[in-house]
Amino acid sequence: MKMFRILAICCLMLGMLLAFEPAMAQDQMVEFSSAPQQNIEMADALRQDGKIYVVVVVLLTVLIGVLFYLIALDRKVGRLEKQLKDEYVNR
Repeated sequence: MKMFRILAICCLMLGMLLAFEPAMAQDQMVEFSSAPQQNIEMADALRQDGKIYVVVVVLLTVLIGVLFYLIALDRKVGRLEKQLKDEYVNR
């Protein structure tokens, strides 16, 4: 049960790091190939309008919600396991 919590926290930290990394690295982009880059109009439009942050926030909210649900489910399963173990020992 503790291992699951540690894994969940690590996944949350990694997710947050990966979610905000493109925004931080945008100024430091260096073109490594001489091939012309394709312009992705939707991403450019979202970035210009500032809506890309809304997308990131919604994704993080969903991921955090799933993470909290998994933690709550893990606690419930842990309690049930303990209850079953206690019943088995008291027989």
